Amino acid sequence: MSFIDESYFINEINIPTNDNNLATISQFILRYEKEVLKSLLGYELYTALIADLNSLGVPQTQRFIDLVDGKEFSFEVNGSTINTKWEGLINEDKVSLISYYIYFNYRNQFENVFTGVNEVQSISENSTFVSVMPRLVDTWFNFLQLYGDLPIGINQYNANFLNNESYSYYNAEPSAYNFLLANLDDYPEWVFKPLGKLNIWGI
Repeated sequence: MSFIDESYFINEINIPTNDNNLATISQFILRYEKEVLKSLLGYELYTALIADLNSLGVPQTQRFIDLVDGKEFSFEVNGSTINTKWEGLINEDKVSLISYYIYFNYRNQFENVFTGVNEVQSISENSTFVSVMPRLVDTWFNFLQLYGDLPIGINQYNANFLNNESYSYYNAEPSAYNFLLANLDDYPEWVFKPLGKLNIWGI
């Protein structure tokens, strides 16, 4: 059971849906939704979230309802109080960190075709090749804005992120990271995995 479906792949992360790729999209959702939520929440909180869902995939306790459906929250950064709203993992606008993460991996993997000998890129007649990297960079940027865009010096191997005792605010964005940190009493199991930035050279 997944939080999002193919209807989330619209606008700048549009994936045309047809009988040929619906199954593939579903496979990507199953794999990468779990992956990104474990990175965002940590294994213990992710497991608690999944255990809280009913048979329809709807969270039952308030802390998980807030995480999934969104909630207004406040926090202080650089001496200023920020009043904002976490829009949730799912919402009516169909904008989710999950869908951006899945789209990034979908395009990254299917831009090249594996032939068994080497990886090749398909070329269409009467068309000009355009690099996918600018689109991937934009997608990753939008993903990090929702997930939690931390300074470059902080990465997934930073020892300060083995538990949540030393987490800090780094910006005023209504990201999942800032929401969880502002409501840490409700999510004491939370362990966040910072994810790095991306540039047009793929690094």
